[in-house]
Amino acid sequence: MRNGKRMAIFVKAAKGVKKNLYQIFRPNTGLQGKLESMQEIKKKYQKVLPKAAEKDWKLQYNSSASQCSHAYWRGNCKRYMVYQSCEVGLRRRTYYILSGSVLSVWSKVEDILATATGPHSKMQILRLKTDDGAKLVGCLIPKNCVPALIAKLSVGATTYSKQFNSADSAVL
Repeated sequence: MRNGKRMAIFVKAAKGVKKNLYQIFRPNTGLQGKLESMQEIKKKYQKVLPKAAEKDWKLQYNSSASQCSHAYWRGNCKRYMVYQSCEVGLRRRTYYILSGSVLSVWSKVEDILATATGPHSKMQILRLKTDDGAKLVGCLIPKNCVPALIAKLSVGATTYSKQFNSADSAVL
């Protein structure tokens, strides 16, 4: 229990791996990447019936649509307090991806990305498939670089943009 709130998780035996390892699902972020032993799980959590956990699960699930984990568990977030966004623990995140024919403007992209600081400042190439089956390959652009990159690439260019809605969401 933290700040008067209980954490609800769902534990499921992992299939096709070493015995006695379990998958953990959280209401805000879903399946966790790390498998855990029952001993580790029992150290951190107390087993309850699904009905007893339902209220806490729903509370955390609903809040994770718009509130980071820091604000949910502690009541505030240091990043929000200095007017920055925080996406830790959100179930939906916004990603900015530059795709298409980018080689001709790559030096401009590099110039902008070189100015980025913080944990999201490194170059990351990814591929994704949208819900409608379209496949994209692109460069993940940190949020703090987007305005400068748009400004730099817009100089002397014809612009085209597509505003995605929830129906166009992609699976990473």
